[in-house]
Amino acid sequence: MNNCRSKRSPLYLATLLAAGIMPTTATAQVVLEEIIVVSTRDESSLMETSASVSAFDSDTRDLLGIDNAQDLVVHSPSLVIAPSRISIRGVGRPNIALGSDPGVGIYWDGIYSTENDIFGFANFLDIERVEVLRGPQGTLFGRNSIGGAINFISKQPTVEWSGEVTAELGNHDYTVGQGLVSGPLTDKLTMLGAISEIKRSGFQDNIANGKDHDQAESQYATLHFFHETTESWSNSIKLVNRESNIRPETAYAPDPFVTDYIDATLDAGNLPGMYPDNNFANPNQGQTTDNPAVRDIDKVSVDRDPYQDNQRKQIIVISEYDADDYLIKYTGGYTEFDFELDYDADLLTQADSGLDWSQMQFELFPGVSVPASRITGLSLTPADITRPFSQEADFTSHEIQFITNYDSSLNFTTGLYYYNSDEAQELAFIENNPDVVAAYTALAAVVPGGLPVNPDGDLFRGTSQLDTTSYAVYGQMDWDWTDQTTITFGLRYSYDEKEGQDTTFVQYVYEDATDPGLIGDPTDNVVERKIDEDWDKITWRLGVDHILDENHFLYAFAATGYRSGGFNLMNPTDNSDVGTVDPEDLLSFEAGYKGSLMDGRLNVGTAVYYYDYTDLQVLKSDVVNGVPLTSYENAAEAEAYGLEAEFSALVNEYVSLTGNYSYNNTEYKDFDSIDTTACQLASGALNDGSPVDPAICDVQDLSGNNFIYAPEHKASLNTVVMWTMIDLDWTAVLTYQYTDEQYSNAFNNDDYDLIDSRDRIDARISAASQDETWEVTAYIKNIEDNREVTLRDRPSTVSGVNTVALTDPQMYGVKFKYKF
Repeated sequence: MNNCRSKRSPLYLATLLAAGIMPTTATAQVVLEEIIVVSTRDESSLMETSASVSAFDSDTRDLLGIDNAQDLVVHSPSLVIAPSRISIRGVGRPNIALGSDPGVGIYWDGIYSTENDIFGFANFLDIERVEVLRGPQGTLFGRNSIGGAINFISKQPTVEWSGEVTAELGNHDYTVGQGLVSGPLTDKLTMLGAISEIKRSGFQDNIANGKDHDQAESQYATLHFFHETTESWSNSIKLVNRESNIRPETAYAPDPFVTDYIDATLDAGNLPGMYPDNNFANPNQGQTTDNPAVRDIDKVSVDRDPYQDNQRKQIIVISEYDADDYLIKYTGGYTEFDFELDYDADLLTQADSGLDWSQMQFELFPGVSVPASRITGLSLTPADITRPFSQEADFTSHEIQFITNYDSSLNFTTGLYYYNSDEAQELAFIENNPDVVAAYTALAAVVPGGLPVNPDGDLFRGTSQLDTTSYAVYGQMDWDWTDQTTITFGLRYSYDEKEGQDTTFVQYVYEDATDPGLIGDPTDNVVERKIDEDWDKITWRLGVDHILDENHFLYAFAATGYRSGGFNLMNPTDNSDVGTVDPEDLLSFEAGYKGSLMDGRLNVGTAVYYYDYTDLQVLKSDVVNGVPLTSYENAAEAEAYGLEAEFSALVNEYVSLTGNYSYNNTEYKDFDSIDTTACQLASGALNDGSPVDPAICDVQDLSGNNFIYAPEHKASLNTVVMWTMIDLDWTAVLTYQYTDEQYSNAFNNDDYDLIDSRDRIDARISAASQDETWEVTAYIKNIEDNREVTLRDRPSTVSGVNTVALTDPQMYGVKFKYKF
C-alpha cells in the first residue's frame, strides 16, 4: 500500500475562507493565497477587503458539498434561509406579498433580484463563486441591501475547449444529470453552454392516494457568449432558462386538529361553525380521524394533490471598456418570473370531514337555539378548500460604472443605476363543495340586510399589482493616506417610487356603500384600492483600512443603510386605505481583522458590529376581517450587535480544520403592536367558556424582544483529511453545524413563534485521479435523519392549524464528475 501525501493536500482548502493556505513548491511552503472577490463592486483580494465576507468557489463547494441554500447556511455565519426568506444578522424580508422589499439583496453578475429561486436552479453548476456579504451594502450596491447581499458570479467562457459532465444518484430517487462545455468559436468569440436536470421524489406521503408530495425538479439551460471586440473593449451576454413542475409539499402540520363543533352565541356574535369575528367554518369540526402528521410528520391525507409551476427567463448583458487607468462598465438585465401554486388547504379528505350543521346550535334568542341544519337545510357538507396562488413579474435594470485605477494615492468608483419591476399576485381560498357554499348562503340570509357570499365558492380572493421604479447615483473615493492605510468615503442617493393597486373580496364582509372613501362596486363587494408613494435617501460610508504587515489586515467603518417604504397590499379590508410602511434607516459600525498566524498554518477572519435602526420593517402575522395573512409594520427603534469569526487551520500534512461562529444579540427598543392572531385565538375559546386575559387584545410593548430569524449562536466545524492511496487522491470531510433557537414572529410567543435549536452532521469521501480529470464522491447529509423546523407560521384563526417548513431528511448518494 502506498500511503503518502496527496498532491491535493489539506493546503487545498485555501479558497475556503478569507485567506487560504497553498503549497507553492515541492516542499509545500505555507503561504497566503490571494482570493479575488467583487464584494466592493471591483475585484480585490479577500484578505484586503474591508467587509465581512464568506466566499465559496466551485472547488470549495465540491469539497464541502454545497449544492443548495441550506448547505450554504451550514457554512456561513449569521446567515438564515427559510422558504422565500433570507436573513443576515437578523435582517431579512418582512413579507413576501407585493409592497415589501428584501433586506438582503441577491445579485447575479451584478443584476438584482427579489426572488431566491436561484438556489435551486442547478446545484450552482455554472456559478464560479458565491459570496455572502454581511452588513449594509448601500453605497456601491443596488437597492435594499441593508442587511447584506449574496453575490453569484458566473463561470466565464474559456479560450480553450474544456468541459465537465456530472451524474449523481441518491435516495428518494434523487438524480442529477449535467453537462458544461466552454471554448472559442472564433479568435475573438468564446462561449459557455450548460444544461442540467435534477429530480427527486417526494419526502411527504399522501396516504389517501399513495402519491408523494414535496418533490424537487429543475430543468436548467444557459448560454454565455464573450466577445473581445477590441483589446480594450469586451462584451458578454448570458441567457438563462429554468423550469420546474412538481408536486410540492402539502403544508406540514405537526399538531392535532381542533375538531370541536362551534355553536353560534349571541354574546360572541358568531355564526355556527365559525369562531367570533371569523367568516369561514373550521373544516376540521367533527373529524373522527387523527392528523397523520402527528404520528409521522411526513404523512398527510388529502383529496387534492398540490402542484407548483415555476419558470424564469433571464438575460444579462455586460460591456466593459478597459483603458488601463480607468474602466467603464455597463451591466443590464431583464428577467421574466412566473410562479403558480395550489394545494388542499383544509388538510383532510372529504371522506374524513365531519362538517355537519346538524351538530351545531344556532342561538336565535337568549336561551332559544335550534340546530344549524334547520337554517341551512343541510347536514353533512364535507369541506373541500383549495388555496391557489400565482405571481408574474418582469424585472429590468441598467447600471453604468466608472472605476479608476490611476497610479496615484486617489482612486474612485462612480455609477448610475436604474431598476424597474412590474409584478402581479393573486391569492384565493376557495370552497369547492357547492353544498358548503349553499350553507354559507343560507346563514348569511338570516343576518339582517344579508351578507355577501360568492356563488363560485370564493371565501377570499385578492389581486395586487405593483410597479416599482428606482434610481441611484453613487460614488466612492479610496485615498491611500500611507502605503499601509487607506481611507474610504462613499455617498449614494437613492430614489424609489411604488405604484400599487389591489382588489379584495371576503365572504361576509359587507362593503359600506355609504362610505365615500370606498371605490369598489357595492353590488359585488369587491374593494378596489390604489396608492402611489415615493421615498429618497442619501446614505454614506466612511472607513479606514490598515495593513499591519503582509500577514495582518485591520479595517473599520461607519455606514448608513436604507430600505424603501412599502405597502400592505391585498389586505382584505372594507375601506379604501392602503396600509403604508415607512422607510427603514440604519446606522452601523463594524471593525474587523484578517490575518495569517503560526507561519501561515492558521488563518483567521473576525468582525464585530453594532446596528442602530430607525423604523425597522418587521413581519407581522395579522388577522384582517377574519382572514389570517402576513403583513409588516415599523418598529420605531431597534438595535443589534454581534461578532463573527472564520478560521482555517493546518493541523498536519493530512488534516485541516475549518469553521465559523457567529453571535448576534438583537433587540427591539421601541416597538408597540397588537397581536391580532393571539387575540383571535383567544376569542375563539369563548365558545367553550375558557378564561381569557382581556389584555391579550391590547397593544403590547415588544421592547426587549428578539428580531425574527436571528439565532443568537450559530457555528460549524469541518474536519478535512486528504491522502494518496493506490495512485488516487482521497478526501474525507466531516461537518458539524449548530443553529441556536430563534423566533419567527416579533411577539416572541413561545407557544406560536419559537423555533427550536438544531444541529446537522454531514460526511463525504471522494476519490479522484491525480490528473484531476475525474472524481467519485459518496456522501451522506443529515446523518441523524432529523427533520427540523426552519419556518413556523402562526396558527390559523379559522382552524387552529399550525404549519411549518422543514429541513430535508437524511440524503445519501454517489456523485461522479468527469472533466475534459
